[in-house]
Amino acid sequence: MAVEPTEKAQPKVAEPQIAQPKCPDCAIQGTDKIISTPSKERSRAKQPWFYIVHCTNCGHVYNTISKHSFSQAVTPNFILPKPS
Repeated sequence: MAVEPTEKAQPKVAEPQIAQPKCPDCAIQGTDKIISTPSKERSRAKQPWFYIVHCTNCGHVYNTISKHSFSQAVTPNFILPKPS
């Protein structure tokens, strides 16, 4: 004697596809083919000055992303004179 399932199987819905970027120079496609690399130039705190967004296959540069940080790590010493 076979037991019938009480719930009907739901049809599988296809997940929406994300548009895959295409390199204008070598025509390779995919979000994993575009990476960002930190610059070799570093700040005093050893942080990269900017990042280069480029194609892993041919090296086509899409953009450079600058990293602005003009904060001081140590606050300046400021001494108020004592009132007389």
